[in-house]
Amino acid sequence: MSVVRCNAKFQHDFEYSFNMSATIFYDFPFHPLVLDHTTFLLYCKLAEQRTKCYVEQCKDSSADTVFSPSNFICSFKRSHFTEVRQCLADAEPITFLKCDHQCHDEVVRTSSEQKDHGMNQVFSSSDLTRYEKELGMLCSFQTCYLQCMIPIVDEVCVPEMAQKTVELVRSFIQWHATDISDWHAVAGRFEELPESCRQLAGVQPDPVLQLISRE
Repeated sequence: MSVVRCNAKFQHDFEYSFNMSATIFYDFPFHPLVLDHTTFLLYCKLAEQRTKCYVEQCKDSSADTVFSPSNFICSFKRSHFTEVRQCLADAEPITFLKCDHQCHDEVVRTSSEQKDHGMNQVFSSSDLTRYEKELGMLCSFQTCYLQCMIPIVDEVCVPEMAQKTVELVRSFIQWHATDISDWHAVAGRFEELPESCRQLAGVQPDPVLQLISRE
């Protein structure tokens, strides 16, 4: 069974179980579906079945150890997520209404400005260029969302729970950025790692490679 078939089965089971299209589900910010205890448990069950499919049918032995949004909340940080889930749920209507629109608009505006300044740049692969741009926008959005949600969570949740909630969200975006950074390193594309992702992952470009690229 290929990865495509594993994903197709997950999508079918997801849509059957939740009576909603998988295309409208999002990993970040955390979708209301995973903020409800009952549906969170079912989501994790389906996600774990998909991971098992990757391991057993696709021979991907790392599927249950690498970062993915479902691995993060259902396995790696499950107890932490479960602890702060109610705080996330209480803040979600406000953070989604305010932060989603605010950060989306900010990322689009910044992207447009960068495009204007880079009109004369020549790329060898439009697909890779678009991929890097989308990654950069994603990391910028996540950074913006985190900063936007902090005062809201502080207002909605008790101090101790607010702090733990922010820690979880910060961990999610840092782990995600590190995963992106690792892929770039393995693929030999580390210098193309978007700056916004680089900052989240806390990595710096190799100064030797920077000198070579300038020559």
